[in-house]
Amino acid sequence: MQSGLFTELEKKIEGLIEEVELLRLEVSELRESKTTLEAERESTEQSLQRLLGKFDRLRESENL
Repeated sequence: MQSGLFTELEKKIEGLIEEVELLRLEVSELRESKTTLEAERESTEQSLQRLLGKFDRLRESENL
């Protein structure tokens, strides 16, 4: 009886370990995605700032 309980417990623990490993992989992938998205966002913000700067220069040249 106890042997069967230990076997069942061992299977559950192994299943949980596998699940934890999969979750760790997923977290790692999500961190990589986050880093990529942050870099893209920063690049987009820089592009927008350059465009806004061009509009400001255009507006200033019209006021002269």
